[in-house]
Amino acid sequence: MQYKSQDFNPYSFTVKEDTKDFRLEQDIQAYKDFAAESREANEYFGGGKKYRSFAIIPDIVAIDILTKYGIDIHSDHFMSTPSLIKRVKEIIKTEYPALLTSNIK
Repeated sequence: MQYKSQDFNPYSFTVKEDTKDFRLEQDIQAYKDFAAESREANEYFGGGKKYRSFAIIPDIVAIDILTKYGIDIHSDHFMSTPSLIKRVKEIIKTEYPALLTSNIK
């Protein structure tokens, strides 16, 4: 059996179940395309904004970060914990660089 995590969202992940376990799958190409366009725009406009997006993180990547590193980027306290933000930035830069939306160092 398989189903979308959100019926109304074409970019949601697919849950695939069989009798003993399950798998999650998500096509993240649209996210990668958006990130590439954002990086290009950031370069074109010189990146002069005070606040910039760092990355776009699909659900499947958020689940992977939670599973591998125990960091819940959707938790209430994530954005108020600088050490977690720094760690997620490192993870995105090294494991998912195609999801970066700007050239923030």
